[in-house]
Formats: sequence, C-alpha cells, structure tokens
Amino acid sequence: MTAPYAPTAPPRRRKRGGFVGPIVLIFVGGMFLLQNAGYLPPNAWLNVWRLWPLLLVLAGLELLLAGRVPRLILAALALIVVILALMALTPGISLVAGQPVSQTFETPASAATQTSVVIHFGAGELSVGPLVGSADSGTLASMHYDGPPDLMPRPQFGVTNGTGLLQYVPPSGVAHSLLPFVGQQPAAPRMDVQLSGAMPITSFSVQTGATQAQLDLSKLQIRNLDVSVGAASTWLRMPASGVTTVRVNGGAATVHIEIPDGVAAQIRERGGLSTLNIDQARFPAVGEGLYRSADYSTAQNRVDLDLETGLTTIQID
Repeated sequence: MTAPYAPTAPPRRRKRGGFVGPIVLIFVGGMFLLQNAGYLPPNAWLNVWRLWPLLLVLAGLELLLAGRVPRLILAALALIVVILALMALTPGISLVAGQPVSQTFETPASAATQTSVVIHFGAGELSVGPLVGSADSGTLASMHYDGPPDLMPRPQFGVTNGTGLLQYVPPSGVAHSLLPFVGQQPAAPRMDVQLSGAMPITSFSVQTGATQAQLDLSKLQIRNLDVSVGAASTWLRMPASGVTTVRVNGGAATVHIEIPDGVAAQIRERGGLSTLNIDQARFPAVGEGLYRSADYSTAQNRVDLDLETGLTTIQID
C-alpha cells in the first residue's frame, strides 16, 4: 500500500536584508580610508556629521522601492544620493586653485622666553630644521612656501606671560573637495620651516597628510613632541640634547626615525599591523613591545618614544 501523496512544500525564500546598513558601513569605512591616506583633512568629520538626514532619505527609499525595483538599481540610487550629499557640503569649502606663489615669512621672538609650535600640512613636501645664519639673532622662525596661494599657511604668533604660541595652519575656509579625485588638482605645495635652536620649545605638534616630510630636530630644544602622519613617508631626526618625550602616530605610512649618537632612548610600540625594525644593538628589547638603552636611566640626553601606528613601516636607528 502506497503512502498518500503529500504536496512538497515550496522552498522558503530567504529574507533579504536592507541596503541602508551596508551603505552606511561602506561610507564610514571609505571616510576612514581616505582620511588615513591623507585625501581628507583631519577635521572632515566636522562637516560629515551634517549628513545625518541622509539616513532618513535612504531608509525612505528602501521602504518606498524595496520589492518593486531590483536591488542593483536601489544600490545605484543610494550611491547617487550619497554623492549628491557630499557635493552639497562643498559650497562652503573652496577648491584649491590659482597660480603658484613663492613667499617667505619671518617671525621675531618678541618677548617669548619659550614657545609651543604647531604645524598642520595636508599634502606635498614639508621640511623642518634649525634656523641657520645670522638670522637666528632675535628671530624665532622663518617659513618659505611654494604652491597654491589658497593653501598657504600664514604664521600666527602670540605671547602670554613669556610663553609663545607659533602656528602654521592652512586657512580653515579652504580645503580639498570631499570628493578627492574631482575638480582641478593643483600643484603640490612645499613648505620649509626653520626654527631657532636658542628658543626652548615646550611642545611641538606636527600633523601631516599625504606628505613627504623631512624633520631634522637634532639642533632644537624640544621637551614634548607629537607627530601624526598620514600617507607617504616621514624622516625624523630626534633632538640631540635634553630630555624629550615623543609620540608618533601613523596611518598607512613609512617612518624612518634617527636617534643621534650619544642619545639614549626608551621605545614603546603599540601598533597593531605595523612593521618595526629597531637597531637592537643600541636599543635592546626588555619586554614585549619595549626597547631601552642600557644607560637610559642615567643619560642626560634621552628620548622617551611612544609609537601608536596602524599599517606603518618604521625604521629606528
């Protein structure tokens, strides 16, 4: 006797998830990637937060069109909306243009007996070194710039109770488009900064993007140094005298650090996926991610170096 016929149940269709979540993840990940590569300025998120209504628009598109049009078309529409929203942010941000200029600025020390220095440089070539020649008398710094005029940082200097603050920061109203490969691409700027070796620098902050940087600090008196690099490469020579606390933060970059002879060092490495090459004849390992000169505790000239890096290749010797 045969079993009664039972109709086969139709296969259950897998419920397809929405597209808003994946689009947001792709967008945020792309922002981080472009920022680490130096195509976006560090303050890009100050503009992007204004895109929060875009989430409502994308959710509305999904509710209105899901199940009525192919998902590929939905994704294309969402991408168009995101691009239009990014372009809507750029009216208040002028694109870089204009004929290249060449200009030099000198900053007198005035009444400062010590100073802090801040340098922000987006993309191009950056050189920092000691002030040489007779100009060192009474002069705190000299800066020479070649490149688009809209990106030229003018020195800002003030003195409070004998402590100066010197800043080289591009104009806040000018930046590259949030769409990094759209629009006129200007010639890469170059900035050379020379600082007085006679002036104690209590803190020195250097922040770069897609930059080829040469930082020779060997003849400067620096107590605290903070270097944040984006893409490209950085060569950094540490101060040769005094005690200096250093923090180096890097993205997808190559960093070469030179510690002058006669300077002891303690090096802590906290990078996740970085490649670290250290001259362990001078700086032997004393623990996991920790390297130290044998005479570090007694040396008059020493560097305390913290490395916080991502996909960075670092050479220390």
